Amino acid sequence: MGTDGHLGERLDAYLDNELGVDGSLAVQAHLQACARCREDAEARLSLCAALQRTLPPAAPSPVFLGRLGRALRRADPRRRQRQVRAAWGGSLLAAGAALLLVLRPGLLGQETSLRGEVVAAHLRSLQAQHLTDVASTDAHTVKPWFAGRLPFGLVVRDFAAAGFPLQGGRLDYVGGQPVAALVYRSRQHVINVLVWPVETSVCSAATRERQAGLNLLHWTCGGMAWWAVSDVNAQDLQTFAAHLQEPEP
Repeated sequence: MGTDGHLGERLDAYLDNELGVDGSLAVQAHLQACARCREDAEARLSLCAALQRTLPPAAPSPVFLGRLGRALRRADPRRRQRQVRAAWGGSLLAAGAALLLVLRPGLLGQETSLRGEVVAAHLRSLQAQHLTDVASTDAHTVKPWFAGRLPFGLVVRDFAAAGFPLQGGRLDYVGGQPVAALVYRSRQHVINVLVWPVETSVCSAATRERQAGLNLLHWTCGGMAWWAVSDVNAQDLQTFAAHLQEPEP
């Protein structure tokens, strides 16, 4: 961190997923407290999104392809023939993925890292007593609060009649991007629901996991990723998620 309290190059490293777990958590905590760095992060993410939308994908250069072949051969000489055929025989995408696994084996743990960030966001909201930026049980108050603060639209509903009242919402950060955090309760238990856009519009079934004594459910639908995390029991969390997945009336 710079002497002026600004993240500086650490922000770039965080957004590029180049920090370890401890470093990422430290940056996330700083972003929660520092409006200047938070604005810088949002500006950089917006720029990246705009470039991805407007710039055509670049074709790999001969130099890159040469390095790809050499990296594959160094990775495991015993499988040289099979890897080279796979790389050059018709799928540059497959070859690129193979190279990424050679050069960045940590990519295999990205889902694990993402799960850890979701858990960290939940625990941080409890420990810092920062559950909500907008505290309201009215979905019509919470939803417009996010407008202009996030580059995507969001469905907000209250499930008080089913035993899961809405408490409000806040901005959070997961995977180097700003996300919406919707806060619900089930009796004395807090349920954090973290939502952000993804490239696929396919709806997937909810996957149940457990980490750090917490239950998690995550799924995608309508171009959005949904993560629900809480210390509520798994069955109650499943019931809550079923309400979230129901179509809007």
